[in-house]
Amino acid sequence: MKAIGATLFATVLIVLASGANGQETYTLHDYAGDCAEKIAAAPVFDCQSLEIIPTLVNGEVPDAYTPNMQCDYPAMLPYPDTTDGQCAPYSRIKAYEDGDIQMILLCRRMYVRPQDDPNFDSIEIIMHNVKSGSTCFFISKNFGADPEGEDGSRVPPPTELEPPEGEISAAELWATPQEVVGHGCIYCHDSDPWMRTPWVAQTGQLPADPHGFHTVDVGGPFDQWPKPESIATRGNSCVGCHRIGSLNTCRDMEIPLFGEQPAKMLQAIGQAPHGRFGARPGTIYQSPPDPFDAWASTYPHSTWMPLGNELPYTEWQRIYQQDVEDLQRCCENPDAPGCIVSPIQGLEAWLQQQISLSESSTQ
Repeated sequence: MKAIGATLFATVLIVLASGANGQETYTLHDYAGDCAEKIAAAPVFDCQSLEIIPTLVNGEVPDAYTPNMQCDYPAMLPYPDTTDGQCAPYSRIKAYEDGDIQMILLCRRMYVRPQDDPNFDSIEIIMHNVKSGSTCFFISKNFGADPEGEDGSRVPPPTELEPPEGEISAAELWATPQEVVGHGCIYCHDSDPWMRTPWVAQTGQLPADPHGFHTVDVGGPFDQWPKPESIATRGNSCVGCHRIGSLNTCRDMEIPLFGEQPAKMLQAIGQAPHGRFGARPGTIYQSPPDPFDAWASTYPHSTWMPLGNELPYTEWQRIYQQDVEDLQRCCENPDAPGCIVSPIQGLEAWLQQQISLSESSTQ
């Protein structure tokens, strides 16, 4: 599995270095235009108008926030080691849904700052068309590199060519398509566009399309991202509410920018090598463990799937453990007996597949 992950990682690095045979000419404006046509144009927004994602310790707001502190529900995404960690407070989020269109606006804090500070360390947009399955990811250039952050008072839409006088432009704020590819979003967003982690779940600000179409079908370097598949076994309870994607949900992988990451499926049930979401390698199973990490790595705190889990441990094991092991077996070897593997794709690709199946059945 590590060899497979390393190969994918190397492929993306080659794409970034070479421009993917001229795909360096695919600009932010091109990408934003494709996404607006397939999904929607993002709005202008102020990060401070979004909902705060709580940062709690033992269920309560702490007296003070400090760098690299522990918290009940850290952000899942690994942050650069130079930042104040995944428990930096006052990240903000807002979900929009309008017919077939779903969108998340997210302003992350990676450094400890006052609540009313206008600066944020990563500004992100995910947008998705439920009908077609088209999905787009936008992320700002900074991603924690500058401790001063980026002014989120007026976030320009990626489609905007000229900002008002004195305001930051889209080209200055947003990462290029090649840089977005380097973040490897699809590796973790492989099951569907939305990842319902405990951090985000505190707000309820998350759309849902767990078994719908899902594809990054824009131009430029994005066709170099691996195409996820759905991994299942017959009657498996774990896939009753959502899919298990074949990339980092399913197995540990080398992900561009972030390095080796454990399977998100196992992190969600406290069975990954370093336990809960947001924990860095080695931080859970120290000897002796940190008291907070010892709490976070024990059942039920470590196990948040299924959602709202309040089962006794023995009951959880009886219902789910064999299904987890069956999925692990298929993640290791999708060709193993009993494994059900199917593409996760957009409406257009699905229709083409159905036409091909129909034609082959009549021959």
